[in-house]
Amino acid sequence: MRKLFFLSLLFLELVNAQGYQIDTLVINGLKKSKPSYIQKLIFNKKDVVFDSISVQNDIIRLIREPAVSHAFYTLDTLKNNHLKVTYHILENKTLIPALDLWSTIDGELAYHLGVTDHNFLGRGYKLGLFYRKNNFDGLGLVFGNPNFINYSFGWQGIIQKRNTSEPVVEGTEKVFYNYKYYNGELGFSYRPSLIKTFRFDVGYLKENYELENGYFSEKLPNFFATEKFLSKISYDHNQLEQYYYFQSGIRNQLTTSWVMGENFSGEQFFFSISNETHFFVKTKSNGNWASRLHFGLSRNIQTPFPAFVLDNNMNLRGVGNKTYRGSMLASFNTEYRQTLIEGKWLAIQLNGFLDTAAIRKVGDPFRSILHSENLHLYSGIGVRLIHKYIHTAILRIDYGYSLLNDTSKGLVFGIGQFF
Repeated sequence: MRKLFFLSLLFLELVNAQGYQIDTLVINGLKKSKPSYIQKLIFNKKDVVFDSISVQNDIIRLIREPAVSHAFYTLDTLKNNHLKVTYHILENKTLIPALDLWSTIDGELAYHLGVTDHNFLGRGYKLGLFYRKNNFDGLGLVFGNPNFINYSFGWQGIIQKRNTSEPVVEGTEKVFYNYKYYNGELGFSYRPSLIKTFRFDVGYLKENYELENGYFSEKLPNFFATEKFLSKISYDHNQLEQYYYFQSGIRNQLTTSWVMGENFSGEQFFFSISNETHFFVKTKSNGNWASRLHFGLSRNIQTPFPAFVLDNNMNLRGVGNKTYRGSMLASFNTEYRQTLIEGKWLAIQLNGFLDTAAIRKVGDPFRSILHSENLHLYSGIGVRLIHKYIHTAILRIDYGYSLLNDTSKGLVFGIGQFF
């Protein structure tokens, strides 16, 4: 295999050095996807000089698409320094169900059900519906196209209504709000290169808070309603490479948000900044070491609903559902995923993980994030059932428990990797 690899590299260097020209470009393996959609992702064209780096970048673009499980290319030499380049594509099934299960703050079962087609009409459009039961009913619609005019431009929108029971700690008391919100957002993305993506979102948000248990406090109103306008700017630096469900490389995502509208404290302006860095290493023994570092900071105004939470499904497996809130968050997740069984379409992974986070309570100074009561450390094990030809079809089961002085622990179910 090693000799074949080096011979292939030598052949490509010779091809590039001799100025071979692409005479024929063929795409094989399409079933649902339309050729016009896939051709947006292929920058090489007929009658241009062959460049192995440019063709490899085409492969990376293809593999990053939800519609593509795997892709590779082959070369055939023709007469007069001409080449036939064939892109071979293994398609994913992209009509994906979504299922998340967790416990509500009062011990009831909560769940998220949905279905999304990531290749609607075979043209790369995204269309999804979801229903969420978290004490109360919620639903939403997601739609968009990441390759609208061409690879460089995309758009996505969401319309949703959610209704939850939200806990707020006031002194020694824990009170609950019936929280309803209606939200609509529309975003536009621009990709100037393979590794860079800029995105701008605008949206409208209507919120209602109604105290459920009759607790009275001058700091907490019995009822509060507001309307807000929001905007987001994000930058995604993606240098990940993927081979089916294995990943390697680094990715960084930076998001800044601005919100105009009245908060509990009477403030009219709010902002937050969030940065996530992902790092993946593929090992020779069918293993994947994965790590995520997240830092979030928001305006430190008095509100019972600050921007960041510690939650089973977001950052700390085993901690519970929205157990702590704060205006600043630092978290680190690392885990090793080992493939135990792999067949033609199914793979089974076992993973061990370590999750840690620190959160600053609203109104506290910057350094308080390092106080012992604000630090959390969890560890545990999990299993993954992975369908290799269905996009994000990974059934996730994790059990996490606290390594510090509390007794928090629990199971977390979901679809897709934790990160």
